[in-house]
Amino acid sequence: MISFFRIFHRDLLGRGKIRKYLLYAAGEIVLVVIGILIALQINNWNERRKLQKTEVNSLMELKAALEISRDNLHHLLENNERWQTYNLRIKDYMENRKPYDTTLDVCFGTYYWTGKAQFTTAAYTKLKNNGLELISNKALRKDLVYVFEDYFGQVKNEHEQWDTDFLAYVIYPHHVQLFEKYYPPNPHPQYDEYAKPTDYEALLENEEFHNIIAENISLRRYSMTFKKELLNKIDSLSFRIDEEIRSLSP
Repeated sequence: MISFFRIFHRDLLGRGKIRKYLLYAAGEIVLVVIGILIALQINNWNERRKLQKTEVNSLMELKAALEISRDNLHHLLENNERWQTYNLRIKDYMENRKPYDTTLDVCFGTYYWTGKAQFTTAAYTKLKNNGLELISNKALRKDLVYVFEDYFGQVKNEHEQWDTDFLAYVIYPHHVQLFEKYYPPNPHPQYDEYAKPTDYEALLENEEFHNIIAENISLRRYSMTFKKELLNKIDSLSFRIDEEIRSLSP
């Protein structure tokens, strides 16, 4: 084919048809440029498709991580609701000076429990290391950061403060003086612990323990409200990720 064009060039020049040769040469250049532009466009399209495929895979990993985190958070919230009932029952018995009964023991053994939220963040960490800009939807990218860093971080900090400040320095020093733990023959199905008061009548008069229970109820109520809000955020974010995956998929 190349030899044919070379012969054609020489034939035009040999017959003195310069004008036709120049027009032909110009047309040839235009065809080459068009071919290059088409090749570049195809290459750019292929690169965009590769990026979109990587983005979709990343979004699918993020959604899976959110679903696991949501299930763990929902389970933790259920536990906190049960532990809150223990605090409310203790408060009712103390304020109304009700006589002691053994059904209180599970309340006394577990009223201060909180549980730790288990969040799955490997997919987000991977995205962050590779560049958050991979998520082309700016609003979605912003909300991913908001949930994985701000919301998850606040729940983590809340648990650490409960353990290091309130539990270690306020609750437990009093707890070990006021109660004696034991393991019953038929333990609670959720593995809640049991404890008997060393002196129930004195416990009813213990103002510090009254205040601990009141503080416990208040802090737990705030914590549960925040976790419910986070569950709604996760549901909303998962729905938006699904929509984004559909919009990016061919």
